[in-house]
Amino acid sequence: MEPNYSEYSTLELEDALENIDKESFPDRVERIKVEIASRQTSVKSSLNTVSDDIEPNEQFFKCPTCEKKIGFFSKSANKWGKTKTCPHCNAPFETTVKLKLFAIALIPALIIHLFILRPLVVAFGLHGAISTGIICGILSVLSMRYRKVRSTNVT
Repeated sequence: MEPNYSEYSTLELEDALENIDKESFPDRVERIKVEIASRQTSVKSSLNTVSDDIEPNEQFFKCPTCEKKIGFFSKSANKWGKTKTCPHCNAPFETTVKLKLFAIALIPALIIHLFILRPLVVAFGLHGAISTGIICGILSVLSMRYRKVRSTNVT
């Protein structure tokens, strides 16, 4: 049975290329190289359209290495500290907050807070500060991103 390289992540493709028997499977080696090259050209073309604020390996609740989803309530996402580890591939990643996304969402969030959420919360007999907490939580979740750990070794 032939492997389907289109389902492999880029990291898995590079690993397969390093560990494959190049003499026994020259056609597979060529298919892996073609798949890696096609992904690099698609990444380069998408980099031209992506804003300078967002790095290509940043993900919204996905591991930047294996690209599998990390649940919002998972242990690894809620550990203290900036650096965390993926529960799927054990690769380190760090959490960042995109202030630009936070600022863009702030005005609509304030409008929703003042005219919709706060009156509903008060109508249920609860304190109005609860709606402030809900909006702040939603804003922080929407502006959070995961990215690969940057090396701190500067020589």
